[in-house]
Amino acid sequence: MPWNRESARAFGERVRTARHERGISQEALAHDAGITKNAVQLIEAGRATGSETGRASNPRLSTVYGIADALGVEAQVLLGPSAEI
Repeated sequence: MPWNRESARAFGERVRTARHERGISQEALAHDAGITKNAVQLIEAGRATGSETGRASNPRLSTVYGIADALGVEAQVLLGPSAEI
């Protein structure tokens, strides 16, 4: 699967859904994942910058695993079904 705006938005939506299901705030997720609240906001929006027309978010692998760990899920769950290794 290529990483593009569509996949970044889908990843962000899965993060948001998992966070909501667990009743975790963006701030708490950021703290537990070792990133900033702004980073969580941008990842959930699928953006790398505050601009709507900016680049797609492209979090580091360590960030993906940090978020997954903080949410208590496997990274693969957040990356989606087409992220087969």
